[in-house]
Amino acid sequence: MILGFNLIGLLAIIFPPLLYAWIIYLSAPYKSLTLKNSLNFVISGVFSIVILNFISFFFPYWNFYYFLDPFWQSFWAVAPKEELAKFLMFLIIYKGMDDDSQSHPITYMFYLSMVGLGFALVENIQYVARYGFEVLLVRDFGSVFVHMICGLLFGYWLGMSKISKRKSTLKTISSSYLKSRPKLKSFLYIMMGLITSSVFHGLWNYHLSIFGISSKPISILILMVGFLACKLLSRDLVNQYEKSIHFEPLKSRLDEEYNEY
Repeated sequence: MILGFNLIGLLAIIFPPLLYAWIIYLSAPYKSLTLKNSLNFVISGVFSIVILNFISFFFPYWNFYYFLDPFWQSFWAVAPKEELAKFLMFLIIYKGMDDDSQSHPITYMFYLSMVGLGFALVENIQYVARYGFEVLLVRDFGSVFVHMICGLLFGYWLGMSKISKRKSTLKTISSSYLKSRPKLKSFLYIMMGLITSSVFHGLWNYHLSIFGISSKPISILILMVGFLACKLLSRDLVNQYEKSIHFEPLKSRLDEEYNEY
């Protein structure tokens, strides 16, 4: 406590989300992110609370207090509204970025996770103001990770919407239909990202409201599954992107016989 100000408490609020953001930045593919843009997205996550307040103002009945059932509170009144607010704030910042930083779809996953960490930072401040610093241990190693994972899940679908398969690759009927309708494709993938991130977010909130402080084993399991899913999805996104720009058709036996001559 310095001059009546809890400096250690402030560092405990700010440091973990920024540390996680730094780890994400270091683990990203080389030159796929910039430090400046990463910081901008963390800050945008902080201000996404403003978008959330606007949503609550224009849709007053889309509120936590109007639902008594914990299921609807978690999966409808809280999770989708917060994920939508973070995504809208992401769009505002992303539109002002340079084209060079938009070259790889993996950037959507990492930058949206940065927005989630900024949002979690604001939530930490709100929870500390309401319940005291005792909640930080649970928040820093629980809810902060959840917001980060939700950003990664949403970013996966957003990144997939930017990948266009080459003519020589095998396509499905749906992919061929959506290729000629890019706006519809973007909308559907955005909705998938919103649904996926909201379901994971809602699952976290719901299990906390049902099991309370006895939910630690379930919390660890949910986080482990979330991190594993994000790891697999990020790998799939990179593979799909590489296939779209470096496609080599499979060689047939006739080609091999021809090369022998």
